[in-house]
Amino acid sequence: MSSILNIRSKLIITLVNIFFIVSVAAGNYLILAFYFLATIIVVLLFKPKFKQLAKRVSLVFLYPFFISIFIPFANEGAIVAKIDLKVFTLAVTDNGLTIFATVLIKSFLSILLLASLIVSTDEIELLHGLRKIHLPRIIVSIIFLMYRYIFLIVEESRTGQMAIKSRVFQKSYHTVNKRLTHVMGNLFIKSLDRAENVYRSMESRGFDGNFYIMEKETAAGSLNIVLLLIFILAPMSIKVIELTSII
Repeated sequence: MSSILNIRSKLIITLVNIFFIVSVAAGNYLILAFYFLATIIVVLLFKPKFKQLAKRVSLVFLYPFFISIFIPFANEGAIVAKIDLKVFTLAVTDNGLTIFATVLIKSFLSILLLASLIVSTDEIELLHGLRKIHLPRIIVSIIFLMYRYIFLIVEESRTGQMAIKSRVFQKSYHTVNKRLTHVMGNLFIKSLDRAENVYRSMESRGFDGNFYIMEKETAAGSLNIVLLLIFILAPMSIKVIELTSII
């Protein structure tokens, strides 16, 4: 079930909403609740596969969670609780908990928006959309080539590691690390050679750095513009509410 928005509108809506979500002040949960509601509406509008969306969000959300888990202990404020580790004591502050909760909510909403965009959009269509919002051609080409060929590098790395395990019987620290440096050197050389061969093959088939696709029929032009304006003005309005309440 395809979205009624074209790829350019989806990209702009996603980036604008993430920008305003990240700019929310710490502890302003009411404003974050408004952004949460706006995010849910955007996700429903994008129409991703919800099972795949839930899987990606739950996986990616682990990264900001574990990175920010020490925030409650690293900020000044009124001490809420203490954890005695005998060697030293960790103090949990109210300001740290507020920042921690705010960071988690912002991360979740941003990841949800990005995941819904990626799940609901074909990768070539997404790259085409990046060019339509005037991202430099060289950056789009690099993103495409990294996404397309990173799996080959991973496979070559696994092959090299398997070769090490089959040849190194006395697995001392020095021996294994010496073999790993050889694997890294070989991977670098193979990557350069393969990159040149792949790019020559692409050039011989007419690749000029742009990605051309047959765009799907989505909403009528006027309806698409109306939806785009609504979902740009909505986060801006929420930001105005936040600023006026602070003032």
